[in-house]
Amino acid sequence: MNRRGTAILCLCLGAFAGHAGAQSASGAAESTPASSMAPARLTGYLGRDAIPDYRVFLPPPPAEDGPFGQADLAVYRATRTLEGTPRWELAAKDAEAGPALLADFGCALGVDLSNAPTPRLSRLLARAVADVSPIIGSAKDHYQRKRPFVVESGPTCVATSEEFAASGSYPSGHSAVGWMYALVLADVAPEHAAAILARGRAYGESRVVCGVHFVSDVDAGRLASSAVFAALAADPEFQADVASAREELAALRGAGTGAPDGARCALENAASSERPW
Repeated sequence: MNRRGTAILCLCLGAFAGHAGAQSASGAAESTPASSMAPARLTGYLGRDAIPDYRVFLPPPPAEDGPFGQADLAVYRATRTLEGTPRWELAAKDAEAGPALLADFGCALGVDLSNAPTPRLSRLLARAVADVSPIIGSAKDHYQRKRPFVVESGPTCVATSEEFAASGSYPSGHSAVGWMYALVLADVAPEHAAAILARGRAYGESRVVCGVHFVSDVDAGRLASSAVFAALAADPEFQADVASAREELAALRGAGTGAPDGARCALENAASSERPW
């Protein structure tokens, strides 16, 4: 993977592992200010040979002049009209990486996770993300698809840089991470699976609303995470950590951890109820 691809991928993947490292499994780091700690590098559950080969299951991005490529562009144009709407606001918030993403699933789980100590859950999620990140990075570098705002000018819900604009659009790293979170959290809390998966779907759609990915980029990110999750399901260490995270989440509920912000949940529920295009 080249240096530019590594740098861009770290923007949407690296922060997740850093958060989990700060909340170590022992809990010893929980009282230490995050600013005084260097982010920990976590390894995934799967060995290199066990990570699915994207060249086998992930199709190339659609041709620009083909029906799917034209559909991608049509959705990009249509969603530029969402600028300034509540859905645009949610897309901007969804662009934040790290601890904010776990908190984004609080509404679906019915627990405020914005400040709750979740060392086991955070580590589980970060290790799963570490298993999908090689696929995303390699595929981005291989396909080098241009981002939609580069193909055609238009507003985006986040600031863009020259480096970001030059990075590969296919597949979407944020969408892969968000969908991996959804799959893992649905495993941890199956009684909330429908709401969790709906939130994960909306999170990926935010990348389209934001104007930084095409629909097919988002679909490819979800496919990558689904392939990795299928491999993780057979891993005993992963399943043991899922059970441990389930106990941690139950303890938070038992301790009376409050419900997430009602206004934020209303916005997320509205976004999850229908597609923005």
